[in-house]
This record gives sequence, structure tokens and C-alpha cells, in this order.
Amino acid sequence: MSSIHRGDLQKLHPEAVARFLGPDGPLSEAMKDFESRSAQQEMSASVATCLNSGGTLCVEAPTGVGKSLAYLLPVALWARLNERRVVIATRTINLQRQLIDQDLPMLAALIKSDAPDADEVTYIELVGRRNYVCPQRLEEAFRQPNLKQQLSDAQQQDLWRVKAWAARYDEHGGRIQDLADSPDWRVWDEVNADPDNCAGPRCSHYNRCPFFRSRRAATQTQLIVVNHALLLADVAQRNGEPHAEGVLPAWDAVVVDEGHHLEAEATRAFTVEVSQRQLERHLDRLIHPRIAGAGDLGRLDLALGAVSGALEEKAHALSNRIVEELPNWMAAVRQTGERLWEALAMAYGDDREARQIWIDAGRMASPEWEATRARLDELRVTLERLVARLQTLLDDAAGHGIIEIEPFVEQAARAVASRAGRLRLMGEALASVSQVDLDRCTWVEVGLPPAPKRRRKIGIFAAPIAVGERLQQTFFGVNWASIMTSATLGADDRFALLKKRTGIDLCAPPAVTLALPSPFDHAGQAMLAVVPSLPDPRLDRGVPFIQALTTAVDQLSRAAGGGTLVLFTSFRAMRTVYDALASGFVVAGLEPMMQSRQGPSRAELLRRFRATERGVLFATDSFWEGVDVPGDALRQVIITKLPFAVPTEPIQMARHERLRAEGRNPFFELTLPQAVLRLRQGYGRLIRRCKDRGAVVILDPRIETARYGRQFLDALPPAPLYRGDLGTISARLRTFFGEDLGAHEAADQEA
Repeated sequence: MSSIHRGDLQKLHPEAVARFLGPDGPLSEAMKDFESRSAQQEMSASVATCLNSGGTLCVEAPTGVGKSLAYLLPVALWARLNERRVVIATRTINLQRQLIDQDLPMLAALIKSDAPDADEVTYIELVGRRNYVCPQRLEEAFRQPNLKQQLSDAQQQDLWRVKAWAARYDEHGGRIQDLADSPDWRVWDEVNADPDNCAGPRCSHYNRCPFFRSRRAATQTQLIVVNHALLLADVAQRNGEPHAEGVLPAWDAVVVDEGHHLEAEATRAFTVEVSQRQLERHLDRLIHPRIAGAGDLGRLDLALGAVSGALEEKAHALSNRIVEELPNWMAAVRQTGERLWEALAMAYGDDREARQIWIDAGRMASPEWEATRARLDELRVTLERLVARLQTLLDDAAGHGIIEIEPFVEQAARAVASRAGRLRLMGEALASVSQVDLDRCTWVEVGLPPAPKRRRKIGIFAAPIAVGERLQQTFFGVNWASIMTSATLGADDRFALLKKRTGIDLCAPPAVTLALPSPFDHAGQAMLAVVPSLPDPRLDRGVPFIQALTTAVDQLSRAAGGGTLVLFTSFRAMRTVYDALASGFVVAGLEPMMQSRQGPSRAELLRRFRATERGVLFATDSFWEGVDVPGDALRQVIITKLPFAVPTEPIQMARHERLRAEGRNPFFELTLPQAVLRLRQGYGRLIRRCKDRGAVVILDPRIETARYGRQFLDALPPAPLYRGDLGTISARLRTFFGEDLGAHEAADQEA
């Protein structure tokens, strides 16, 4: 993070930056079908001004503005001019790939051609370290006599494939993303750059290690592209100290693209976890529960057994302690853990469904939680005793000189020390989640009962109820410049929700906000329709609504001739409607597709959908944003329900309760603005290019009948609005797609 003083900087000229993207600028000569966009130029000038003066800038840049180039140009020029480093964080892989593979190469070449004598713009993409292969662990995997017993034939083939690929490390970045086909997770778990097994500069593979090569390269690079999770891991580790060591090289300014996700990503980054999966992973890594001699302690035992000469007797004594004493201490931890997990399952679980139980003030005073706290303390004490025994073992090995002299002992001991460190941190987490802290939300998760090939998920979690103050202290308040941007950054042009939830409202000087207009002619390119006559989805458990919804999706999809994305807010409703319509769609020559946890990937579904103009894609969740299907392949978006988040997640419940306790209305201050933002994202799937035409149909009658419905409509682009029953809207769609309607043709149309 930044330690810039204002006098240290050379300033950009915002007008010159904007001209670079103008009709006579270098970009116009480089891009085929170039269109000068005034909104893009305004954004780039605003980013340049923010970099010059410092502070925070929030820019909502609708699809088509070209926001990526609008911020990349000024940050690249500023970083090069001042020899400073800028981090660019995105949430989705697709946007990262666009920046690294398309936008940055083109921009770097243009900047170089415009100023041949200046230094080149340098950039790199960094991912989390477990995405990189570790040459040392890969080598050790082939030396482990027990690993073959743990891997299937297919997994062993994957291991050999990874070895052949890793040998050509000069040809790729050594990341799992660089493999043509990802190996089985069990294989990658054995060979990735896990920090628990890293010797750092002491490793014989240090100079060729892909992870450390990427980090060394990043220290010589001006622009670093990462995802939100890696950025926030760096923020959490530095904790507001500009000179503290982080997971990224020190940086001075940041661009957070897809910034409407910052609160959720920060909440995840600041969450403390204590889970059965977590504990068992660490213990299984120490000593494999089913295969003798496997695990970190097993490898240390083998290494000690190979010691000869003057240290043989001492090594043998240490080996005996590994075999005879430590398994008992580990068994004690497992048994204590099992008592905790069983108690949690008994108190908070359900045999019919997975549950998340918020430990609110009432539950914190209950006998069940008092018993849970006692179990947590019991596990913490037992865990501390195990860690102490592990540390004593390592100290004795070092004291006798065995670690210093024997390289294989040193490697194995390092892994044990790292694992002990992880267990020590887990002990601290156990103490943390048992504390009463009114500023945190604590909850218990209990999954479905165990079944063949499925273990029950059980854990306790604690997250800050509000992340704004912490983000201000550790992020916005210590950066020289922070640029937040997204196609839909706020529920309105005041950015009130974003600023309050992320701490931007605490910035001094106050953050600058900029809401850019869409470059598209929504009045001429799109139509918006609502069907107020459908049943209210809240009545009779939603059964009449689902029945009417099925008929509506059927008629509307046929009226458009396919090219339809149907957005749902629940998997259950999506499955019900899809099952009722899919076979009829096939008979009608349409191509129904559905998002499924067990089906094709999101990328594959979109590939199939783009390849046809007769597709009807049923989707939920992630398809409300980040979907880019230009042209006739997507000409209609059906929004089945207003996307209200049901506050069943503990953190949302805690946030609602906090607002109520402050005398505020959580529906109007949180639930409604979040739903408006989500609806804007869903609408944004439609018009992606200047030549696109299409319709958005909203089937939830509350957009007309509820007193808050107008807030949804006012937040959408100014497409012509049609109201009517299903037959009227279907007829309007057939006309819209069959003829070139005037922008204000129909009598029942409203601006």
C-alpha cells in the first residue's frame, strides 16, 4: 500500500488522456470500427484527475462505454510516469482474461508507438499461490512410497502428465490455468505451491519456482491484474500498515472493477472459520488415517530412519516419539473434535436439510451455546498441547543438529513446522469464535447427514456485521488513489448503498462519484414490458404464480422465436418451469437449455447459446451478470421475479437486525436497493452492442402493484414501457421482432 507524498508525483494532463481515446487519437487508428465515445473520454479524464490528486473515485460506466480502456490508459500512463505500481482487481476470470489477453497488449503497444523513447508499459497477472505448481512437491510426490496407494490409475496418469508439463516451465506460467486439461483435484492438492510446505529462498528450486518467478516479476511490473479475493487477502494481511508484508508486492493505487461485489468479497476475506473439514485436512496431512507412513510426520519418520553415523541414535529416538507418542496426541484432538462436531449436529442440525444457524443474542445466552463454548475451549486446549509436542520434537531435532546436517530431514521438518503453524492459527480461531462480540455475526453450519462418498459439513464461522469501517482503515484510507467502477455500481445515481456498505462515505476528502450515460439508444433498440395481471408470487406459497409463470415463459419464448434468457431467483422454480416446457420447446424447434450444478459449465452453456438463434436458456444466480451474448442469439430477457435476496443467510439477518436496532428500515435501506441493483444487472444482459435490439419482460406483478415498484422502473434505462396481459405483450413482441417499430408508436406506451 501507498506511502506517496503529494510532491513526489508528476501529474497527468486529463485532457490529453481523454484525447488519446478521441476521434483523432491513437486508439482511433488502431481499432477497426472505432467509435469515439464521449463517456469513455470523460471517465479516463476523471481517473487521471483522481490519480493526480489522490482519493477515491466511483464511476458507473454502463455496457458499451469501454470502461476497461478508460481506466487502463490513465493508470498505465501514471504508473509509468511516476514509477509506481497499480493493482487492477476484477471478480470474474472472463474480465481478467480480457484485460491480459486483449486490452493491455493493445494499449501498451499504442502507448509505446505514441512515445517511442519512453519506457514500455509492463503488466502481469497474478493468481493465488495454490494455482501454481511447486517443483519441490512435484519431485517429492514421485519419491513418496505411499502416494501410489492413495491415487487411482487415472490420478496417477494425471500426475505423470503434470510432471511432463512442468518440465517445460519456460513455455508457460506454471499455473493450473495453463494446463489444457486440469488434473484431478487430489493430484493438484499434492503438487501445488501450498505455503505449508514452502522453504522459500532456501529451496533448491527457488529460482525456477513458478510462484516465486511470478512474484519476482511483479516487483518489476507497473500493473498487476488480480481477482478480488487475492486483493483482499493482501489487504487483510497488511491490516492497514503500508510497509507490512502482503501477498502482493507493495502498491500505490488500485482499480476495483466489478466493484459492486466489494462488500461481499471483503466479508469473506475477514471471516474466521473453524470447521471439521479444516481440522481433518490438517490432521490427515500430518498422519494419513488409513495409509501407514503417509503424511508429513510419516515423511519425517522416514527421513530420520535414514540418518546414520553419530546422529543415528538421536534420530532413532525422535523417530520413536513420532511413532509411539504423537499419534496418541493426534487421536486426542480427533476425539475432542468429534465431540464438538457431534454436539453441533445434535443442537443445530437437521436430517432433512443443510442449515445455517445464526447465533444471535438469544442463542448466545442458551445452554446449547454455553455447551458449545465449552467444547470449543476443550478442543483449543487439546490442540495447543499437540502443537507444543510437535514444536518440542522439531526443537530437539534442531538442537541435536539433525535438521542442519540432513537435507531430507530439513525438508520434512519444514512441512511439519508449517502444519503446526496452521494448527496454532486454528487454536486462535477457536478462541475467537467463542468470544461474544456484538460487532460480529457468528453462525453454525451443519450439512446433510453423511452418506456414501459424502461427509457431513460442520463448522462455526464469525464475520464482521459491517465491513465499511475496516475497509476505510485498511484499504481506502491508506491508498493513494482508489477507483471503483462497474456497469452497475449503485441502485441509483447517488451511490448511497455502495458508499455506506463499503466505508467510502467515511473517506476524507469525500469520494467523487460519476454516473455515465449509456451509449446505446435504449428508446430505439429495446422495449420493456410488464404483466401486472399475473398472481402475486407471495400468495399460496407461490403455486398460482409458478403455474402462470410457466404459461408466460412458454408464450413469450415462442413469440420471440427463441433467443431468450429466462432469469430465475431460485433453482426450484427454474427446474419446475423447465421440466414443464422443455419437450414442447423441442417440438416447436426451439433449443431449451438449463443451468445445473451437475450439467455443462457456465462457459459451455453460453457457448451453445451463442451458437444458435433458437435457444431458450433457463438460468439463475451468476447469469444475472457477466453474460455477454451480442446479436440475435439473445434478443429477449425474461425476468421471472424481482430479485429480492431472502435474508436467510446469517450475515444478512445480522445486518438487518443491526439496522432495526438503530431504528432504521432494513427493507428500504438494504433489501430494496440490493434488489434494484440486481434487476439493473439482469436488464443489462440485453443490449450489448449498438446494433442489438431486444425486449426485457418482467413477470413479477409487484413492479406495478407494490408501492416500491416505481423505484425499479426508474432505475432502468429509458426503453419504451408496455403494460398489458400476456396475450397483448406476446402480440407486441411478435410485432417488435417482425417490424421496425418507431420509438413511440403505441398508444399504451409510456416513456
